[in-house]
Amino acid sequence: MHTKRIFDRVAIAFIAIIVVTGFGTLGYIWIEGWSVLEALYMTVITLSTVGFGEIHHLSPTGRLFTVFLITIGFGVAGYFAGTFASFIVEGELKMVLRGQQMDRLIAKLNHHIIVCGYGRTGGEAVEELLRVRVDFVVIEQDAEKMEHLPESIPRIIGNATEDKVLVHAGIERAKGLITTLHNDADNVFVTLTARGLNPDLKIVSRAAEESSEPKLIRAGADKVILPASIGGRRMASVLLRPDVVDFLDVIMHGEDIALRIEQVTIPADSTMIGKSIIECRIREQTGAMIIGIRPHGERVQISPPVMRPLKPLDTLIVLGQEDTIDRLKQLVAVNGIPIIF
Repeated sequence: MHTKRIFDRVAIAFIAIIVVTGFGTLGYIWIEGWSVLEALYMTVITLSTVGFGEIHHLSPTGRLFTVFLITIGFGVAGYFAGTFASFIVEGELKMVLRGQQMDRLIAKLNHHIIVCGYGRTGGEAVEELLRVRVDFVVIEQDAEKMEHLPESIPRIIGNATEDKVLVHAGIERAKGLITTLHNDADNVFVTLTARGLNPDLKIVSRAAEESSEPKLIRAGADKVILPASIGGRRMASVLLRPDVVDFLDVIMHGEDIALRIEQVTIPADSTMIGKSIIECRIREQTGAMIIGIRPHGERVQISPPVMRPLKPLDTLIVLGQEDTIDRLKQLVAVNGIPIIF
């Protein structure tokens, strides 16, 4: 990663200084027959150009060696000065400090989402995660793409197919992963690696080819999204059901009307367990409307009957404004913690 390359350059500069100092010390010992301390002292004052005189009279060979040593010393000093200047002038020092700050921020994340790839699809995913205020970290190999990412968002410049990069992103603590890499093979590899590092992870993957979908499922993806397929269906829907599409756009992406479709899972120890929907008076107490229920491990039930009793780990699919959904989360959390994905 970029920060590592910077530290490598600094390390090379320091190693070069040590090597040249050792070379000069050995040279004076061999040519002039001086002690280690005398040779080291002469090497240091020569390289530092402090202007002290010779501690002993130098032979012609020793003087030629000194000229050669000074020449090497200027080269090393130039490299060291260039490295230091790039820290200041090119802002690399700021990048190092920023990278360290990002590392600390990522280390604090828990139950977050990892987005692999910040292209067009990954960018749309990031926008949605920002809208619903979910903690997440972005992994992208192209540093230039990351320049368009808001500075406050945790990011890692690296290859998402590498184990160490996913571990750096907190894969063991994450609740979900979105992989939107352009190459389906890379998405399969990321999915396979992520599933091995966190068996409980929810994984959603992009696929360019329909033939890649079963491979991604076998690799461990919970859901595979085919942008071409979704785009084609949407184009047909715009012609066949334009008002429905507009309504869904308002709910899912509208900025003027703060309606949202959200899911809230009922904890096993909630006081709502065993009560019917009408008995819970969810609409009256929160303003949110239940449009579906997904029993644990089963398919979604659309427009459930109001007399249906609520069960542990039922997932409510609700429609409402942000504040009404927040009130619902508080309501189901009585004697329990709301489970929200």
